[in-house]
Amino acid sequence: MRILSLGVPLPGAPVDNHTFANAPAFFDYDAIVVDPYALSQLIEEVVTSTAEHATCSGERVVNGATGPETVGLGELLRDRQDETARLLARGGLVVCFAYPNVVHHRVAGFSGCDRYCWLPAPAGLRYGEPLLRRGGGSEIIPVEHDHAFGPFIGQMRNKLSYHAYFADDAPGFAGAGRVIARSAGGAAVAVELTLGEGRIVFLPPAARPPTGEARYAFSNGLQEAIRHALRQASRSAAPAWLSEYGLPGLSDRIAARDAVRTQVEESTAALVEREEAVGELDRFRSLLWQEGRSGLEQPVRDALALLGFRIVPQEIDTPAQLHLEAKGKGRRVALLEVEAGVQAAGMDGHYRLRRRLEEAIAAGSPKRGLLFINGHRTQTPSERPAQYEDALRVAAESLRYCIATTEQLFHAVRASLAGDEATVAAFRERLLTTEGVLQED
Repeated sequence: MRILSLGVPLPGAPVDNHTFANAPAFFDYDAIVVDPYALSQLIEEVVTSTAEHATCSGERVVNGATGPETVGLGELLRDRQDETARLLARGGLVVCFAYPNVVHHRVAGFSGCDRYCWLPAPAGLRYGEPLLRRGGGSEIIPVEHDHAFGPFIGQMRNKLSYHAYFADDAPGFAGAGRVIARSAGGAAVAVELTLGEGRIVFLPPAARPPTGEARYAFSNGLQEAIRHALRQASRSAAPAWLSEYGLPGLSDRIAARDAVRTQVEESTAALVEREEAVGELDRFRSLLWQEGRSGLEQPVRDALALLGFRIVPQEIDTPAQLHLEAKGKGRRVALLEVEAGVQAAGMDGHYRLRRRLEEAIAAGSPKRGLLFINGHRTQTPSERPAQYEDALRVAAESLRYCIATTEQLFHAVRASLAGDEATVAAFRERLLTTEGVLQED
């Protein structure tokens, strides 16, 4: 089984994670998982030239005509539509997180381009009114427990929230659609659509991007649902009249199987709950060895939130500010940056932070800076040499911002979990007042 995930980071050996731009051909996979919201972001980034994207062969994606070393965005999206149609024609599966449709008016050479332009629809249906409608909520109730995605929705229902729903009474839905889950008010928030030999499953997206062990539980649950769906699709459905032809002892075996299945589902739900409980704490150990935005910066943000800081904004793709309300001192703000590597931290984090500090000064609202580093991250923390280059220390002292290690942050988390508020309060104060390297206590 091969799965292609687009805009949804899914850890796991069977999964290739890409964007709409740099992914291989969709039809080379058994299933694709798609976040259409991420596609909208990519489209707007190309249209506004705020970020560069390239195909898997290195051609730059541009909002214009295709050239010798470029691919037009409109042509790329039409290619993806053809690849999805081919995937479905050979019995493939598309798993799509449902969002309201939006039109992208400025895609050159592609009038009417929208969020779902890549996804073929069953005859008589389109991904907009009256079928797909805007709506939001967090209460999700599985109604088809024997569906391949029924267990996944049941296990993750408290981690999902819907942004759109399907009008299952819309003309044409009954012939192609099946409702998997509904909202508390009965709206269809998870559905399956049949298109030729293939199937399209729409699911509510995660309420917030899963992190730590929860990310693995989410990915594993989704992979198992896809595996089950592909197994179901690989065999013909039994005819309705087969139930009239019983066999001695078969009904008892079916009942026994169903009882065990219920036990397994309950045990799986309990295991997911325990894994999430472990992940709630274990994620903080990532402070000692991880790198990257999801690997290290997310645990850094989580740790600072535990220590009493408010992270603004919370989206991991947006540079963060730390807000701290202190009695008698009002709200104090610091700009956060994170840097890690197998060597001592160099100047990259400094350059990012310096630019943001200068922008704040130019806007008339100067702020403090805070750079967390995880240098020599593969070595035991107690045996690491200096985690920063001396040039970084000098730069921090010059710009009067604080450099702290994620190991120091880890020990502050320990103090917080142990209820040592005095140590935590002192650590917060030192983060906001140190100019240069934060020294050990």
